[in-house]
Amino acid sequence: MDLYMMNCELLATCSALGYLEGETYHREPDCLESVKDLIRYLRHEDDTRDIRQQLGAGQILQNDLLPIIIQHSQEKQLFDACIRLMVNLTQPALLCFGKVPDDSAFRHHFLQIVSYLQAYKQAFANEKVFGVLSEKLYNLLQMEWEQREEEDNLLIERILLLVRNVLHIPADPYEEKTVDDDASIHDKLLWAMHMSGMDDLLKFLASAPSEQQWSLHVLEVISLMFRDQVRAGLTLYKGGKRSLFKFVFFL
Repeated sequence: MDLYMMNCELLATCSALGYLEGETYHREPDCLESVKDLIRYLRHEDDTRDIRQQLGAGQILQNDLLPIIIQHSQEKQLFDACIRLMVNLTQPALLCFGKVPDDSAFRHHFLQIVSYLQAYKQAFANEKVFGVLSEKLYNLLQMEWEQREEEDNLLIERILLLVRNVLHIPADPYEEKTVDDDASIHDKLLWAMHMSGMDDLLKFLASAPSEQQWSLHVLEVISLMFRDQVRAGLTLYKGGKRSLFKFVFFL
């Protein structure tokens, strides 16, 4: 499924987001409304999850949503809407279908969704992406509890859900047949989180009495960070090589 196979209405909506020119993303005037439209389309997708399949094939998350949050993070409504959309797009395939389908046709759709999720995980293994997420989360946590509005708490929750969803995405065994000193996508993702300071924010959320409502989300994130890790070390990405660091920032 390619971008040109999108239905016309969905294609027009995606085109109204903006475009990437070199390293600069130029958003269109109707960008915010287009993101909201995509959220609405996902509410009404069919049993094959046709909308998220078309968005995955068109690489909308990689080519539009991530550049938008990196370069237009100060536009609060647009940023919030993009985070909300990405939480939906990155939800596990099992959650979309309820179970691994027995029917061969639906199993094909299930595996297609998994492949798009794996592409999303690779796109998130980027220090710029986590730098923006960490900065936004830090600014929200700097606010006193009484000063936070409902929208602020929703954004904190959605950022944590997004991180959880991305960490949950399974590895592609065919793409990650690497030699021993190469880092996996999961390793690179952990390194991006570490370099952005996301690990310190998780440590704060796990220990601050005033932030106890996020405990379950933090526990899920930590658990998924450890997935596929061995012994007492975390495998983190550094200079294209594997290097084991003892897990100390939560101890």
